[in-house]
Amino acid sequence: MNLDARTPALSRHELQRLGETLANALPDAVVFADREGLIRHWNEGAARIFGYDAGEALGRSLDIIIPERLRQRHWDGYDHMMRTGRSQHDADELLSVPAVAKDGAKLSIQFTVAPVADDEGGIVGVVAVLRDVTETFEEMKRLRRAQRGE
Repeated sequence: MNLDARTPALSRHELQRLGETLANALPDAVVFADREGLIRHWNEGAARIFGYDAGEALGRSLDIIIPERLRQRHWDGYDHMMRTGRSQHDADELLSVPAVAKDGAKLSIQFTVAPVADDEGGIVGVVAVLRDVTETFEEMKRLRRAQRGE
């Protein structure tokens, strides 16, 4: 199908369906946390990656997936976004950080974030799309060790 400038934008209904699909059906984790960092949306991808079902995660702090040693740094960045509406990182920067699953397993995740604003432009929270890259990260470490002859 060939789209050109005459192709109409999505209708409000189509856009709503697209939003619901993005928020709920992606295999990646899609997580929304409010201004206080409490989880308000947790999709099936998040449940698969982190091991908490939505009932266990909703209403809890993001601390459930953040290693304790990184929490202060995380909350400093989170507070910055709540105050300014901007991340401390470039908008196109794919962030890579350690995370922790419900069973205590250490994960390597990559993610992007965006502030969510209300009708008046005030920041009400942050949405993140997260991907588990633990296997890829571990394979890279193995390859580096092999190159060093370890």
